Amino acid sequence: MKRRLSPLVVLAAPLLLAGVLSAQEAPAVQASANAGRQPATGPIHLTLQQAIDRAVKANPALMALRHQKLSTVKNAKAVARSRWGDINAVASYSRYNDDWMVRPMSEELFLKNGFAGLPWDRNQVHYGVTLQVPLYLGGTLKHTIRIARFSSEQTATLFTGTRWQTRFNAVSLYTAAQSLDTVADALDELIATLQKTKERLDLMVQEGKRPEVDRLKVLEQYQDAIAQRETINADRIKVGSLLLALLGENPERTVQVDPLPASMPTLHATPEDLARTLDSVSTVRRARLELDKARSSKKIARAAFLPRIVASGNYMQNTAPSVDNALDTWQFSVGLSIPLFAGGSRFERLGAAKESQQAARFALQNSKLQVAARLREALARFQAAKAELEAGKARVAAGNEAARIENIRYEAGAGTIEDLLRADARREEAKAFLARSRAGVLTAGEGINSIVEKETVK
Repeated sequence: MKRRLSPLVVLAAPLLLAGVLSAQEAPAVQASANAGRQPATGPIHLTLQQAIDRAVKANPALMALRHQKLSTVKNAKAVARSRWGDINAVASYSRYNDDWMVRPMSEELFLKNGFAGLPWDRNQVHYGVTLQVPLYLGGTLKHTIRIARFSSEQTATLFTGTRWQTRFNAVSLYTAAQSLDTVADALDELIATLQKTKERLDLMVQEGKRPEVDRLKVLEQYQDAIAQRETINADRIKVGSLLLALLGENPERTVQVDPLPASMPTLHATPEDLARTLDSVSTVRRARLELDKARSSKKIARAAFLPRIVASGNYMQNTAPSVDNALDTWQFSVGLSIPLFAGGSRFERLGAAKESQQAARFALQNSKLQVAARLREALARFQAAKAELEAGKARVAAGNEAARIENIRYEAGAGTIEDLLRADARREEAKAFLARSRAGVLTAGEGINSIVEKETVK
């Protein structure tokens, strides 16, 4: 008899592909987070909502992004506060080859003490404070502050989008585990049925009521089902480990999940309403902020052609061993700098900034189109998953009835062992298909939520 493929080939592949972690850096971050954690023992039982809550709170990659978001917020504040200038305390000690003036010469100092009475010394100490405040930089400072703020907002939107993607990953892996548990139960039932059939055939073959070949065919199917059960167990361990890693837990533990729910989620918005919300999703918002940054970068490049005005000042104490009291000096000035020639580099930077702005504009357009296409695909998959669910229910009902009839026919001698085994296999495959369909509806619904970043399917 031809060996049947495991139901997991049809069931788990799309679920596992959908459930893998979306952030490329997630495995490395999770591995480093779990490296110093002591292995815990005992299974973890989680409901779907608990898995979602723990994923969005404890996922290491998401926690890293949360700290990165805070870092960019503080950096934006630091750049904004640079407009108030700098005040620094300064000090210096100098020893010269000859006696030098301790403080700059002034008319008042010369007239008061005479040239010979000026403060001279080879060893000098100068200390005080300096001040520098930008008055006008052609808009460079203003747009630098805006770029820092845009970067902070980009990280915040990235965090929001990653949070929804992490939620989707949690739902995908959780439903994959639920489906594998259902398939495992179906295989256990098939193994038990084949075991009973085999035991009956052992007696019937001994009594000469059935040929030996019937017993061998049942034995082959029995061993095939056991092998499939082991494959399901291995894939269940894999899915459970990925789910635990997503939650920031030690993947060496085991996770128990609830059975697949009887009620399926429904869409609480029209496709048109969902399409109108796409401008506010994180992917489009990040692209729009990138365009804003490109516009500010172009204005910074233009500011290189404009003059700059900076105010500066200082207050200093000047002393030396030969000076009885420290001599103070202060200064305040306003400096003007007008750019005249830079070898043409400013024109090239301006041209590069314009091209970057055009690139960001087309990237925004592409982002909108991609999100719209993803939403259309997700809606179609959700409808297809619901249709598969109805078909799966019908298949299970038909499979159960067919298996019952074939069992009666075989007991009555009107059917063959091949018909009975095929009916049993189709019944269990129908149960696996139904499990895949239920998980598919849950995953497809959460896929829509992750795109529009709202819980519209629930």
